[in-house]
Amino acid sequence: MSNLWSEKRRAVLMMAAGVVLVLASLLVDVVGVGTDGFGVGQAIGLVVGIGLVGAGIWDAYFRQPTDT
Repeated sequence: MSNLWSEKRRAVLMMAAGVVLVLASLLVDVVGVGTDGFGVGQAIGLVVGIGLVGAGIWDAYFRQPTDT
């Protein structure tokens, strides 16, 4: 039985969450939810989203697998 939090699946979920967060941060003003201009919350969401994408890529392609 496959583990829900296998290493590859965890990496893909991190990357997907990062992409969703980046897109949400960039499109919040277009949808009409945010205020005029690029706010602090959007900047934080953008940075965290990019970090999640980077961590997911690192986890999927560069981290050594564990023997658990």
